[in-house]
This record gives sequence, structure tokens and C-alpha cells, in this order.
Amino acid sequence: MSIQRKLAAIMFTDIAGYTEKMAKSEAAAINLLNKKDSILKPLLKKHNGNYVKSTGDGSLSYFNSAVDAATCAKKLQESLYDENLNVRIGVHLGDTIFEDNDIRGDGVNVASRLESMAISGSVFVSKEVYDQLINQPGFDGISLGVQSLKGVGRLIEVFGLKGDKLSEPNPEEYKKTQISIHEDEETPSLAIIPLKNKGADEDIFYAYGISADLIKECSSGGNIRVESLDNIETVENYDKLSAQELALKLSVRYISTGSLWKMGEMFQLSIEIYDTVKSKVVWSDRWQENWDNLTIIKAKLSDGLLKVLDTKEKTAGYIESNNTEAYEFYLKAKYKYEKRENKSDVEAARILIKEALHLDSHMFAAKSLYGTTYLQMGDYDTANEIFRENLALAETKDNQTHIANALSNIGIVYQFKGEYLEAIEHYLRSYSIQAMNSNKSGMSNTLGNMGTIYRLRGEYNKALSQFNKCLQIQEELGDRRSMSMTFSNIGNIYMGQAEYDDALKMYKKSLKICNEIKYKSFISIVDGNIALIYTKLGKYNLALTCQLDVLKLREELGDKRAIASTLNNIGTNYLYLGEYEKAQEYFNHSIVIKRKIEDKKGLAHSLFLIGVTYATSDNYEEANKFFIKSLDIQKEIGLKTGNLLLETNIHLNIIKKKFGEPNDNQHIIKLIEQTDIVYDYVLYFQLYKLFEEASYLNQSLIELNNLATELSNPDELRNLPVPKLIINESTNVVLD
Repeated sequence: MSIQRKLAAIMFTDIAGYTEKMAKSEAAAINLLNKKDSILKPLLKKHNGNYVKSTGDGSLSYFNSAVDAATCAKKLQESLYDENLNVRIGVHLGDTIFEDNDIRGDGVNVASRLESMAISGSVFVSKEVYDQLINQPGFDGISLGVQSLKGVGRLIEVFGLKGDKLSEPNPEEYKKTQISIHEDEETPSLAIIPLKNKGADEDIFYAYGISADLIKECSSGGNIRVESLDNIETVENYDKLSAQELALKLSVRYISTGSLWKMGEMFQLSIEIYDTVKSKVVWSDRWQENWDNLTIIKAKLSDGLLKVLDTKEKTAGYIESNNTEAYEFYLKAKYKYEKRENKSDVEAARILIKEALHLDSHMFAAKSLYGTTYLQMGDYDTANEIFRENLALAETKDNQTHIANALSNIGIVYQFKGEYLEAIEHYLRSYSIQAMNSNKSGMSNTLGNMGTIYRLRGEYNKALSQFNKCLQIQEELGDRRSMSMTFSNIGNIYMGQAEYDDALKMYKKSLKICNEIKYKSFISIVDGNIALIYTKLGKYNLALTCQLDVLKLREELGDKRAIASTLNNIGTNYLYLGEYEKAQEYFNHSIVIKRKIEDKKGLAHSLFLIGVTYATSDNYEEANKFFIKSLDIQKEIGLKTGNLLLETNIHLNIIKKKFGEPNDNQHIIKLIEQTDIVYDYVLYFQLYKLFEEASYLNQSLIELNNLATELSNPDELRNLPVPKLIINESTNVVLD
């Protein structure tokens, strides 16, 4: 059995009232049918059409060109004008499955529904066909608006072709069935609630994977705000709340809900979009798909959702693969990876992705997911190689959306490696494509990434410029969640400049929005940043209290990566307070989590902090072991610059100096030149211990005294282990 899927123009015809004619005179009815076929078949041959089969009183044909199909349909009606046959014709350009000598699929279903909507003597075409006819002479049409093709799961803008010998529909007669699309000036906002799996538990990956990809595709749909899956899943019992309750919690206007039920080789699907402002269902449908139509389900849904919201996204309805088995492997991999609990889950996901790519090596989403499994585990070189393969593939297909995505992913790799100029280069290329396609959500994300890099490079004015552009887009979209993140990022800029009062103002702006929209996951981030300021100010007990609250919230949210980061922050405050055993306890707990989720860069940081704990308590041999372990991982993942790399090398060289071993101070100087550093009294003191330059000790003492004067009890800070060392050392050294 030979099966092939491709784009084709489908033409359906039938004779209106044929059953009634058969009841009156079977011979007369058959004569009409023969008459129609005798005119149709020569026209098909003339216009490069292919006759597939009779459908009782109708016929099914296909063409490689929408223009050929529409021309043939128009000529057929003109030829039948004086025959009183009452023929109706529907034409659609869509995905079609060719199996032996028959055709089926979405293209066929839509053409059939268009024909049933048509009036006698007319030709109804979809917008997909009409777009091909606009610049062709002899074609004009009447829009009947966006219509729901019930039982097909499709929204299609329908046109009736005009002509002297064509019956032209009255648009008023189609207004009752016309879909009400978004018309307000406000930017449409949508929450796509994950499809409910109504089948067996082991089939949940279908609903999850399709929903996740649907959200991602609609997010790039231009002037539209689509809630992320992460944000939706933070709403307690989101799948049991009403549309109005969900809209209130997620700050959106439109709510999309639906279900998917795999029954044997069939999928039963439903979709409903609710407008909470007008308190009405805008679009609803129930339909079935064959298993081999799995690949088009997401495309049909995204196409419909974006039509309701009146977006102009060019890539809506993108079909990831024509190979159903490959797509199923990809959906399984996506679910396995996103719900991973351990390393074996990651490996299992990679095996599934390889199976998918073996069957269809051109699957952008599968390849991107494959790269992400290495990116998030800290294997940056492998991730970069995979993303570059995806970029090359996207460029050969001239798929602008996937070119932009691949460029962004490569930019992220370089950003994580600390190779900031390369990251900026790729982000700029991605941004230009996103701007060309009016992908405002993507533009905002890319601007945010560039702003973060400029901050890390110490180019604070450039960073502020990027984040202010972010805010402008986010305000246009009404995206308060992203606005809270941008305010926090601006706070990070001020913190990087040691302008702590301004930083706190920005964090409090961010926190105000977070509390208003109950954005728990980001409340923990902002509170964590505020705690970091307290650490910078030497208010370690206050920072510790704040971080413990953050840990409690993050454990409630179940974000393992964030939990591990908070454990490090808590341990750092215990370290500064001189409570080394407690510090080690939290650092070790962080290491367990980071190893479990394979966060290599995070693991390197935790190992470094344990090394610092041993070094601070004068256990240099143990400290040296942990610094080397940390540095080995940093080299493995390809870190070239950054505070972690710099500080690890500083500590290692201090230990070498203590053991009388040769060190590489020139390498440290080079790293200092490459790294934008926020100096504090601890770092200045480390540099003094390495270089023995009194100016570093002097600056360390100045920074320490400045912090002490901010505290109600200055001696509380000065009596801690590191400050005492600084003060004692300063009494033995001649300072400027």
C-alpha cells in the first residue's frame, strides 16, 4: 500500500436536490449525472486535473495548482449555465493523503464542506485558494467571513467567486454562522489550557505535547499575548476552574479549552474558545481524526485560534512532519523530558528523539528539543552543534520562524558559555527576523537576553535601553508577567552598579505586579534578589531569613533548579556568618539536586562554594580539591569568562601560593580584564592575598567600613570571620 502526503487543490462537486430528482425519475437523474461528467472530464484534462472518483451525485478531483482548480471549477459552471443542473462546487488547497488510487485528509474534508455550503451554480473557495487567485486575471470574489466547518475542526475564511455565469452568494445569509473575530483595539490575550486527555493514562503524551507546541506556535503569532504553559500550570486546579475564573487568575480575555481521546486508530477532539468580555463561546467544534492525521492536529488548532484573534502570523498551521510515527516519537520524547525526574528520563527522551529523527530528519522541533536536552544539562558544545544543524536545515527550507529560533538557541549557548559578543551577534540576527514577522513575544524575549548580556559586560546604558524597549512591547501586549521580569532585570543593573536603593525600588515595582497577579514563581525570584542585596549590604541574618522564605515557596512550586540555587544562597549567608557546618549542609544538598537534574554549571558553582568554605576555615587541601573539581566542569562546559571562572582561579592561585607552587597571575589579570566585576570587601581581600598589593586591602577595608556604618550594630559585621581577618591584616600593613 503506497501512502503519500502532499499539498493539493481539491475540487468537490455535487448536484443540488439530486435525491429528490432520483425519487421523481431515476432515469432523468442519471441522465443529469452523465451530462455533468461528460462536461467535467474534458475540462479536468484541459486544466491539469485528476478525476479520483464519483461520490454518488458528485465527484472528487485534485490539482497541483489552486489556479488550475479554480479555473476548472469556474469553466464547469459556465458550461453548465444553460443545462439547469444546479451544480455546487467547493475548492480548497490543503494537506492531502494519497493512498493507492484514492485521496483523503484535511484538504478533502474542507473542500467537501465548502461544496455543501455553496449555492446552486456557485463556486466556493477557501482563503488559501483565493490568495492564489488575487493576482490572476478573471477572478474576483465575495467574502463570507470566517466560517466554522463543523465536524472538521477548521475555521476557514470562505469566498464565493464572481462571474457572469456564476451564482453569487448573499453575504447577509452567512452572517449567522460567521465566527466573531477579535475586533477591539486592545491586544488579544489568550490562555490555551492544555487539552484534557480522555483516553488511557499512557496516552497523555499526545495531549501534553500538542498543547505545549500549540502554545509555543501561537505565542509567535504577532500582536498577541499567549500565557506560557508554566504559568498556567502554577494555577492550582486550573483544569477544574471555569473560563471566567481562569481568565481572572491569568489576566487574559480569551480561554481555549478542549480534549483529546485516542480510541484505537482514531482521535476524538473538541475545542472551545470563550470570550470572557462578551461572555460567549466564539468557536466550538467536535471532530475525529485518523491516526495518520496526528501531525496536522496542532496545525489546525493554531490556525483556528489565530484566526479568531485576527492575527496575521504567516507560519500559523505549520505541520512539523508528514511522518505520523516520527511525530508520535517526538510527542513521547517531549512529555518524557518535560516531566523528567532523573538522568534516566533524559536518556529515554533522547532515545525517543533519535527514533523520530531517524524517521524524519527534517523535524525542526524534535532537533531543537534534542539540543535543549544538552543545553540544560550544561553540554554546550553538543547543544551548539545540534542547533547549528537546525539552522542549516531551516535555511535550506527558508523557514524564517525556525531560522530565528535556531539563532536564539545558539545565542543562548554562547551566553551560557560567557562568549557574549557571539551571543549578541546571533540574537541580533534572530531579532531582525522576529521584527520582520511581527513576532512581538519573540522580540521581547530576545531584547531581554541582550539586555542581560550588556549588563554582564558592564554596558549598563545599553542594557537599560534593551530593557526599556522590552517594557514598551510588554505594555503593548498587556503582558504584566513579563513586565515584572523586566523591572527585576533593571533592578539587576542597579545592583551590578552597587546602586542598591535604586535596585530595591525596581524589585519592589516587580514585586507589586507579581503580588497583584499572584505570580508565585516570580515572587520567589524577586524576593531572592532582594535577599541578595541584603547579603551585599552585609545584612546576613536578614538575608538568611528572606532566603529561607524563598526556599519554602520554591519547594511548594517544585522548581528543582531554583531550589538548588536558593540552597546555595542560604549556604553563602551561613558561610559569611562563620557557621561553616551549616553552610556545607546547604551546599551539599544543592549538589544532590544539581547532579540529579544534570545542571553542570550549577554543580560547578556549588563545588566552588564548598571550596570557599574550606578555604575560609583554613583547610586548604580540601579547598583545593573542590576548586579543581569545579574548574574541571567549567572547562568541560566551555566557560571562557565570568565571575565563577575568575573567582575559582583566584582561590586556586592563592592556595598554590600558600603551598609554594608557581601560579599564573597573568591569567588572572587577563580574566579580570574580560570580566565585569562587582567588587566587594571579600573579593578585594582575595585579590590582596593573591597579589599582596596594599591598595586591594585598603579598598577592602573601606568597603567593609562603609557596610558597617549602614548597620544598627556595626560590630556585628566586623566580628565575623572574614571581616576580622581584614581588620587584623590591615593593622600589619602600611595602607595608603
